[in-house]
Amino acid sequence: MTALISGPLCSQVLADLGAEVIRVESAGSDVMRFVAPLHQGMSAFFEQVNRGKKSITVDLKSDEGRAMVHKLADSSDIFLQNSRPGVMERLGFGYEALRKSNPRLIYVAISGFGETGPFVNRPAYDAVIQGITGFMPIQGGVGGDPVAIRSVIADKITAMSAANATVAALYHRDHDEGRGQKVSVNMASAFSAFMLVDQMHDHTFVSSGMEPTPRSGSLGSYRLLDTADGQVIGMVLQPSQCERFLTALGRPDMVSDERFATMPSIGRHMDLLYDTVADTVAAMTTEAFLALMEENSIPYGKVNTTAEFLASPEALHSQAYVDVEDPELGTVRHLNYPARFERSPADATRRAPKLGEHNDEILAPLRQPAGAG
Repeated sequence: MTALISGPLCSQVLADLGAEVIRVESAGSDVMRFVAPLHQGMSAFFEQVNRGKKSITVDLKSDEGRAMVHKLADSSDIFLQNSRPGVMERLGFGYEALRKSNPRLIYVAISGFGETGPFVNRPAYDAVIQGITGFMPIQGGVGGDPVAIRSVIADKITAMSAANATVAALYHRDHDEGRGQKVSVNMASAFSAFMLVDQMHDHTFVSSGMEPTPRSGSLGSYRLLDTADGQVIGMVLQPSQCERFLTALGRPDMVSDERFATMPSIGRHMDLLYDTVADTVAAMTTEAFLALMEENSIPYGKVNTTAEFLASPEALHSQAYVDVEDPELGTVRHLNYPARFERSPADATRRAPKLGEHNDEILAPLRQPAGAG
């Protein structure tokens, strides 16, 4: 019983790995179904976070509808929801209500700020989470305004965290006499656990009394270099890399500069390093520059558009996506599950469901009297 991104993307990961995922919906319950562009009534965004699932429509205001959900939960391994705290309890689908008839149930609750605490009643969207967790000033750099990542990254990170937690809970159930449990995942914790790993320099050894570490914050290592026909991005961190980089680009006179003698110093002077070679790189084609970098074992890549990446040899070779032929939608391109298993199943080839597409398959048996059929 999820909508938008964090919950649906979490269950899509499980669907890719072989789970039968049933979306419990009503007309208009998930606005992602209407996000443009639409083709034959199917939203591209909805398709990318709901592939491989089934959909049923249930009237949660009716006794019959609520009874259907309870029957499904009684025979399910996982109940996943990403509503604000208290919503599922008011509908009768809280953990305590569902575990009574299915003690094996893994109940996964995704929320913005958890189910208790000072922000428990606040609505949470991706931008709000980016703002409160402290990464936006880092993204903006020293002297710059805080900058948000222009992607629903907090939602997507939360989805991955929830999928990992769900699989862990299932594994634990198999080693704990079959007992289920409730798993709570909140966006603020998931996002900070992921994004702040490399930003804890002055917040790790809390009682040490150490002075804050000087940091340039220029993010120079993420700076782009212009070529004659595009842009490139890479990273020069080690002194040996810096030596090869300067030599290859015709500035061996800078190799002995003490500002490029150590990794920390190179990081602090990355803008200077790039200023030194900018004109030389700008006169080269992207292909020529990348060939030179590869020859000298320096990590660089072309700055692609999404279309360019999808057409690239690397995307094709790594199977970053899979094309699915659908009788109604035509060719549908899905981003692929990122791991390749020798024996475990992983399948990203099933399209997203239409609203209520699986009502007959799933709901009809539930309406039969006990023992019928």
